Amino acid sequence: MNLHLLYPEVQEFIDHNLNTDVHSVLLGKNVFPGIENRELVEQLESKKKSQKKLPTWFGTENIYYANKLNISQTSSEATARYKADLVSGDTLTDLTGGFGVDSYYFSKKIKLVFHIEKNKELSDIAEHNFRKLGSTNISCFAKDGIEYLETLQDTTDWLFLDPSRRDSNNKKVYFLQDCEPDVTRWMQHFFSKSNNILIKTGPLLDISMGLQQLQNVYKVHILSVENEVKEVLWELKKDHREEPLIKAVNLNGDTKESFEFLAKEERTTLPEYSEPLSFLYEPNTAIMKSGGFNLVGKRYGLKKLQEHSHLYTSNVLVPFPGRTFEISNVFPYNKKSIKGLGFQKANVTTRNFPESVAQIRKKTKLKDGGEHFLFFTKNYHNDLIMISACQTGKKKG
Repeated sequence: MNLHLLYPEVQEFIDHNLNTDVHSVLLGKNVFPGIENRELVEQLESKKKSQKKLPTWFGTENIYYANKLNISQTSSEATARYKADLVSGDTLTDLTGGFGVDSYYFSKKIKLVFHIEKNKELSDIAEHNFRKLGSTNISCFAKDGIEYLETLQDTTDWLFLDPSRRDSNNKKVYFLQDCEPDVTRWMQHFFSKSNNILIKTGPLLDISMGLQQLQNVYKVHILSVENEVKEVLWELKKDHREEPLIKAVNLNGDTKESFEFLAKEERTTLPEYSEPLSFLYEPNTAIMKSGGFNLVGKRYGLKKLQEHSHLYTSNVLVPFPGRTFEISNVFPYNKKSIKGLGFQKANVTTRNFPESVAQIRKKTKLKDGGEHFLFFTKNYHNDLIMISACQTGKKKG
């Protein structure tokens, strides 16, 4: 840490230049003695990136920011708050502490949190920020998480890990065994130290593969923010032997859409099919990731358009965890129908369709945006169709 960055005049410069072209700062004359311009740019970039993602940090004075890669990899406040609601007890050990967002929110639900981070500078940054944020029940240790765990004499109520999804060459990795640490290798050791383990993985990890590689999975939380899957949480309990509950959660401001089920419920649910009726339903991304395609239709009394399209329909509008549309027209996909659309701008979605959005835009000459929505998909006879619709609650006039 360069403590010169915390001087009042430097902090004032950062606050007043968040929207300044950082290249002009980087290539200009040295702004402050004792501070390299690249260090100043790092603070500018990371604070700007934190404005929406980490508003508590952004709104607190004298926060020291890690580099923008660390900020991009850290949990948002929205997902950290969700994780904190999953834990309880006296102690939690965060073995991959990083910038400390998860540890900070865990500390609001746990009496004592241990923040373990092998990068000494990042550990110091987190410790500094915890003090500025008023957290007094977090202890920071600049150590490798696995090495720390091997020296731990007592058990802890919870272990939390967010394995790094970058290799030694800083390239992204996606499989559990390629992440650092490799949690599949240390499961037995983890359970010797705690009965409860929470693991965060990236959004691309396949759910079925994770269930095969991890032990004693109690719940799987697929977490979306504003309809974008951000992370998958694996809640493990030492003595759990039953099939895990799968929770698909979409956070949007103060609202939370939640859909949960057991995999066997999905396997034994048979969908009903129909031509497009009055309303069209598109599940949120968390549900799409969960694979609960038949069950979501059954739960909400909807019919599917086609086995692999994962679009649903009904004659009566029902509340639904995703986007809902009122159908205007349904056309066969052909040149005549395309010419007869009658508008030049639309939001285009393809589901189980042989052409991409780019190909469709080129063929139809449709510009992106506007109030019209076009879904290109198949019906249950496997015919290619176009569905023209408008989002419910947003109809024109």
